[in-house]
Amino acid sequence: LKQCWIKFTVVALRSIFFAMPLLAQLQATKAGLRPTETIVRPMPVCQSGLEQEGLACLGGNIEPEQSEDEAITRELAKNCAVALRRAKHAVVYTGAGISTATGISDYRGPDGVWTCLATGRIPDDAFDLTAAAPSFTHMCIAKMVEVGLLKFCTSTNLDALHYKSGLVPLDNLAELHGSRYVEKCAHCSKDFLRSFPIRRTASRETGRFCECGGPLTDSGIDFGQSLPVHHLSLAQQHAEAADFSLVIGSSMRVRPACDLPVCGRLIAPDGLCIVNRMGTGLDEQASIRSYGDADVFFKSLASELGIEVDAPPECKHLHTATDMKKLAQALLPPSNGHYIGSEEKERQMAEALSKVEAEMLR
Repeated sequence: LKQCWIKFTVVALRSIFFAMPLLAQLQATKAGLRPTETIVRPMPVCQSGLEQEGLACLGGNIEPEQSEDEAITRELAKNCAVALRRAKHAVVYTGAGISTATGISDYRGPDGVWTCLATGRIPDDAFDLTAAAPSFTHMCIAKMVEVGLLKFCTSTNLDALHYKSGLVPLDNLAELHGSRYVEKCAHCSKDFLRSFPIRRTASRETGRFCECGGPLTDSGIDFGQSLPVHHLSLAQQHAEAADFSLVIGSSMRVRPACDLPVCGRLIAPDGLCIVNRMGTGLDEQASIRSYGDADVFFKSLASELGIEVDAPPECKHLHTATDMKKLAQALLPPSNGHYIGSEEKERQMAEALSKVEAEMLR
């Protein structure tokens, strides 16, 4: 009897359901669903054939990161504070490791760009690095430059986070490997700082020209290319005048940048501090060597030096790559329902972005 009643009920409900209009059916179905939550778990994209390229960039092998107790990091920061107070011309050198706290990948870390390639993984490029804000370490360095504890900053990072923190390129900052917001003249090497990220094209040219007539290119530096002459010259001047060098987030493996922290004749035997999770080529010369987190080190350093570190500025004058694509979207031609291939989409977006850039430069 119970089975007959259940069967009758199901048949009756089914007949009522199919008698409803479609919209009512959908609403009834939705009302009967339980709430759910979608969880997206990113998975590495693997591809064979990349390993040799990655290993070549790493110098032949993958090195593990090291760590240390935070108490040790804080103690080493105290020693660094003593040395900075004594120094007359301290210079800081920064690499990719200083920016990992902002979400930007480094090169040699476990999920670094070169390590990913060496292990057959395609590096994740979903993160818009132009949207990153300076870390505590970036802001602390800017404050130390402001109060005179540091005289200069030399960086091998493209991310422009030192510029966002308040440092000024070719004044108190040398960007040896270029900047996302700088295009340069291929003839006279003049820099042009822009409010939008410079896109890298197949030819490296941006389609704009210098006053001298030379084509402008992105300012990024690849292996084998010469460093920007004005930035390198300024970095060398400060390196030679330095009596204390502070190296942060760099393995110091790429020349000529790796030679700068110890090239000064005034660098004393206790005039080099290195904060990096991996070994460097200068470890044996360092009097202060920390394998700790850069932000932990600089928070302790700021406390010891008695300086108030500012919050990152909003940088409303700078546009991110995501901002630019949103602005360019309005200039794309209508598809009119037709299929558009990926190459044509890229061409149309590049053309629209060029128009947005030109409007910003007026």
